[in-house]
Amino acid sequence: MKAVLLTGPRQAQLQQKPEPELPDKDWVLLRTRVAGICGSDLHYFISDSVGGEKVPYPCLAGHECSAEVVRVGPEARDFSPGDLVAVEPSISCGACDQCLAGRFNTCRKIKFLGHPGELDGCFAEYFVMPARNLIKLDSSLTPEEAMLAEPLSIALHALNLAAPGSGDRVGVLGTGPIGLSLILLLRQRGLSSIFATDRSEARVKAALRAGAAWAASVEQEDIVREILSRQPLGLDLVFEASGDQEAIDQSVALVKPGGRIIQVGIPVPERISYQIARLRRKEVAIINSRRQNRCLEPALELIKNRKVEVGWLLTHRFRPEEAQQAFSTAADRLDGVLKAAFIF
Repeated sequence: MKAVLLTGPRQAQLQQKPEPELPDKDWVLLRTRVAGICGSDLHYFISDSVGGEKVPYPCLAGHECSAEVVRVGPEARDFSPGDLVAVEPSISCGACDQCLAGRFNTCRKIKFLGHPGELDGCFAEYFVMPARNLIKLDSSLTPEEAMLAEPLSIALHALNLAAPGSGDRVGVLGTGPIGLSLILLLRQRGLSSIFATDRSEARVKAALRAGAAWAASVEQEDIVREILSRQPLGLDLVFEASGDQEAIDQSVALVKPGGRIIQVGIPVPERISYQIARLRRKEVAIINSRRQNRCLEPALELIKNRKVEVGWLLTHRFRPEEAQQAFSTAADRLDGVLKAAFIF
């Protein structure tokens, strides 16, 4: 089968790999339809170490996808060949203390689709997943929308952790697909005082389209000064959705006393820093958000019921043969890219 492999820093190649076998009776062989390039995939492309973990090249990444069922194990009775599905990429055990507490995203034995060293990803013609991780697509949903439901589910989990009040003033620092999904969800919940930032001018414009009341490029504006001139008391809630140290510092400066910072972005370095004196004096709560914790199905429902429109986030489509161009475009934010995806 064709597979897009990351073979080293800033190296992506189309290669041939054997078609995967079903590892257990309740697993399903899937044919990839649409596979989105996530920020975490870009981390593996940009750096050979992410969060202190070495990237074991070559690796087959990818976890944002829609797929078609090809073959089912004898205990995967709810699915048949030809079914179109969305894929929950996080495989939890269901039995550890974390799963029993409803924290499936921090399962002690978790395996994640496309996470190097855990499970081969969906940047290939075929991949395998347990049947319990698949959701049949409603006929009103397209394969592209099903792929985009995954980043929307990440944003939905972060929003659930944040529990914003109806009148909260909110910052979204970093408006890639997950940051834009956060803005869409905040607007869907009736919040309007949303301040957004990014380095990319295209993503600043996209933030305004998504519903931000104000958005600007960190390359062109003094972000902290401009936002505080509009909200002198500070922001109730800040989503740090870039993972950049500069944005982390800005989140501390922008949040009001007693406010909350939700760390959604994944920093590439193993360690980041916070200005502890400011955090302590303002008694700021920092909440780390990890993946989606069973939010894929509600995200699909939001899209199906047209409460959130996500289709426009997919701006660039590539064939697997264009692997290097696809990763370079997404990593370097070329050509106004928001979300890039492989179409199989």
